[in-house]
Amino acid sequence: MRIIPGQHHRVDKFRSHRPTDPLCPGTFDPVKNHVYPAAHRRLAAALYAIPMAAALMAQRPAHYEHANADLVHAQELFDMAKYGAARYEMERVRDRIRDPHDPVRTEAEFYSAICAVRLSNDDAGQRLQAFLEEHPESFRTGAVNLELFRNWFNQKEWKEALAFAMKVDDLGLSQSGRDEFHFKRGYAYFQEEQVDPALAEFSKVKDGSSAYAPSATYYTAHINYTRKNYTAALEGFEKLQSDEAFARTVPYYIAQIKFLQGDYNALLEYTKPLLAEGGSVKSKGDINRLAGEAYYRTGQFKEAQPYLEKSVQGTGVERGDRYIAGYVFYKNGDCKKALAQFNLVASPGNQPVEDSLAQLAAYHMADCYLSLNEKNYARNAFKRAYDIGVDQRVTEDALFNYAKLAYELSFDPYNEAIIALRDYLKAYPNSGRHDEAQQFLMNVYLKTRNYEAALQALDAIRDKDPRLQEVYQELAFNRGVELYEGHKYAEAVPFFQKALVFPVDKEVNARAHYWEGECRYAMGEYGEALKKYDDIRNSSGAYATDLYEEASYSQGYCYFKLKEYAEAATSLRRYTDAPGIPKERKADAMLRIGDAYFVEKDEPTAIQWYDKAIATGTPARDYAMFQKGVCQGLQKQYDAKIVTLKKLLDEKPNSQYAADAKFQLGETYINLEKDNEALKYYKQVVDNHANSPHMRQSMLQIALIHQRQGRTEEAIAGFKAVVARYPTVDESREALAGLESIYVEQGRVAEYDSYVSSLNFVDKGSLDLDEKYYRSAEGLYQSDKCDQAVGAFDDYLAKYPKGAFTLNALFFSADCLYRAKKDADALPRFEQVIARNPAQFLEPSLVAASDILSREERWEGALSWFERLENVASTPQNTLAAQVGQMRCLKNLERTDAAGAAAEKVLKNAEANAALKQEAGLVAGLAMLARNELDGAYTRLKAVAKEGRNATGAEAKYNMAYVRYLQKRWSDAETEVFDLAKTFASYDLWKAKGFILLSDVYVQMDDRFQAKATLRSVIDHSDSPELVEEARRRLTLIEQSEVQQPNDGQ
Repeated sequence: MRIIPGQHHRVDKFRSHRPTDPLCPGTFDPVKNHVYPAAHRRLAAALYAIPMAAALMAQRPAHYEHANADLVHAQELFDMAKYGAARYEMERVRDRIRDPHDPVRTEAEFYSAICAVRLSNDDAGQRLQAFLEEHPESFRTGAVNLELFRNWFNQKEWKEALAFAMKVDDLGLSQSGRDEFHFKRGYAYFQEEQVDPALAEFSKVKDGSSAYAPSATYYTAHINYTRKNYTAALEGFEKLQSDEAFARTVPYYIAQIKFLQGDYNALLEYTKPLLAEGGSVKSKGDINRLAGEAYYRTGQFKEAQPYLEKSVQGTGVERGDRYIAGYVFYKNGDCKKALAQFNLVASPGNQPVEDSLAQLAAYHMADCYLSLNEKNYARNAFKRAYDIGVDQRVTEDALFNYAKLAYELSFDPYNEAIIALRDYLKAYPNSGRHDEAQQFLMNVYLKTRNYEAALQALDAIRDKDPRLQEVYQELAFNRGVELYEGHKYAEAVPFFQKALVFPVDKEVNARAHYWEGECRYAMGEYGEALKKYDDIRNSSGAYATDLYEEASYSQGYCYFKLKEYAEAATSLRRYTDAPGIPKERKADAMLRIGDAYFVEKDEPTAIQWYDKAIATGTPARDYAMFQKGVCQGLQKQYDAKIVTLKKLLDEKPNSQYAADAKFQLGETYINLEKDNEALKYYKQVVDNHANSPHMRQSMLQIALIHQRQGRTEEAIAGFKAVVARYPTVDESREALAGLESIYVEQGRVAEYDSYVSSLNFVDKGSLDLDEKYYRSAEGLYQSDKCDQAVGAFDDYLAKYPKGAFTLNALFFSADCLYRAKKDADALPRFEQVIARNPAQFLEPSLVAASDILSREERWEGALSWFERLENVASTPQNTLAAQVGQMRCLKNLERTDAAGAAAEKVLKNAEANAALKQEAGLVAGLAMLARNELDGAYTRLKAVAKEGRNATGAEAKYNMAYVRYLQKRWSDAETEVFDLAKTFASYDLWKAKGFILLSDVYVQMDDRFQAKATLRSVIDHSDSPELVEEARRRLTLIEQSEVQQPNDGQ
């Protein structure tokens, strides 16, 4: 990476460092320290002496004598600085003399005012002003003007002080008095920023020997310093080095002047003793900065660092100084310290700024992060430097490196690398790195997991060269596979078709045909799927792959779905003949071949294939054994059938085909006229498989066997049990016929009539006409004329609301409406059927009703039907549907623990495919997470995330990161989010949620820079308004917390 050296954007500027206010408490005060020295007090006493007091009093009447004595006494008190007592006595003298112009009274008023000044009384200025107004001709007016000047000076009222200073004649003052007066007048000018007259006043004092000379020298030097008259300023400051009052203050100015004059060696020589251990010099931090910058300017970065480390401690450090310190640390390889300073430059007070200094700081931060192998942080810092965009050279280099890192990291959740590289190539077409950027762009296209966004970028390029065509083909194919894994088959098809727009790679061509065929099959478009599988057979790219075999397998299933069984068998045999076929898949193909021959009534050939499947030893061998037994029965090989089915029950007594096998054994023994053996197996069906579809027929067979054996009462009870369990005409017809034959044979016709009359579904008087109406509607249903059938069933239900076939009419009409997607009309009919709890129609009604309610997100109602469905399900498929339905309802109802229990059932169900097991694994993992079983939840979620790049995997991956967050394993949480964004780039919801979580991680790691950058990426790129708003909210909270707790760079 190209680093732009030496750019620090520091302007050589002097520091104004206005001298400390001499009247501010707690600071050096060159005036306060010299306001009233002893010499001044003696001067004041001489100035205010009354040498003519006796003469003034000699010619007065006697009543003046007491006033005279009091005046003399008051003057003595004044000379002794007992101003309170002196003022009291002066006012007594004033009060005794009524003539306002009397010289003695005038003297008393003068001294009283001066005492008020010395006592700092609030009315001091007022008294002095009044004296001038009342005695304008007094020889004391000069002294009063001087006092008023001092009074306003002490109150820092500089304009008023200067006004009275103009009225003072300094020729009447002693030398020390003149020094005080000129210094203070100069200081007043200085405070009023009238620098030239101030300098003139200070010049009258600085070279003298008075107490004010050092302060005058100081201010003269300071004025020269601000005017960049460094030689004169230096001369003045150096004079003060031995002065006790200034010895700790002037070294900074001397050092600063040497720095500004570029005399770095002299500066370093001067500052070494000042910065030695135990030194008491003021502005030590600034002097450290000057020494450090002097080393920096001379390229001595190692020597500069210790000084700059001290100079940037604490608050109030200027950004330019922090930048230089950061740059020195960076050049010395001390990246962690450099990052702290650069961050404060880029975001002073934790508030981002966008200027050249911030851009350079961000740029160097990026290089520091690279040195620390924190490439993602470096990427964000380069992005910041690019976004600021002040210096074009830095902007170009930052953009290139940002894009390059996005490529190298394989972490580009919002496809920013493609955007950045395209922007770079567009903005800098003549760059020396143009070809390198072009190659990076090609590689980014190939590596991206955000296939759709990459395709959109490529679609914008009109003329694609062969390299881009190849990339386009691969991206389109990968996007199709991604959608297929997410079960979005209709959306996947166009991308497989796009993969054939530029048929550069023949193998990709073949695979695109195959996966489009798989999508078509999943959507039930079997004819279209067959065409795609045929395309594979005509594709040269399939030769070096397993696609020929896989296409044959899929073709076999398509033909099976289309009921073209001979073609199905041919395709599947071609598959089983191929070498290297997985055992489970091979066994499955053999089963389907057997089924094809079975449907075609070629039982001997079917048995051969079932035997081949049994020989594989796979879990599906129980199905093969059952089907083999059925085929043997059809061939009248009853003994062989019995052996086969008994072997099935011995090997797998809990097989899902156990009830079927037992029923078939009962049927076989009936054929062999072995009623007792048949009775045993029928009873096993009734006792152990209450939800089996063979339940009614087994109960009926038991009653018939009892009838044949002459066990009449048991037969009657058995027939009545069938009628009670299956209270419809169709289902109970055979049982009623059996009862009728027994009752007639025994001459108990009246008893039979009484029993039939008690059945609410049999109306002997209208049964024939009732049945004719019903059979007419049923015929339409059986002919798939559902629209007409619904109307006919409705007519029947209106005419015979309590007819013998009302249950049938309700169910069949509901089924028609359900298939027509008229859920609102179908659901009430299914619910009426369910309410009557009929064995024949209960299960399919529960399947349909629960499906409708779940699609309408009516989770409570759906859950109730799914729970009931699980209890009555007669097929493994319906059991699975019930368990999956409960799991989904409970998850949506946020009953996490119960959802987890339902998920465990799905996971244990052999019928569940990979997608359902992945979904169940997620729900089970989330339940463990809710119970705070963090390690177990992480393990379960990790397995789910590995199952496929789909929404389920993305959600699992997000929650893996959340687990690590809860465990306070910040680095691991960060890694998980990075992997989420990389592996599941197309799932914006979970990607954006992951980044919001990552911002929380960075806050915990005290890395607000990365936290804010992460949230801004969500705000700039996420498609979810809700998550964008959440990111904005969190960004605001971080910024507010930073203002409340500003960073000080420690």
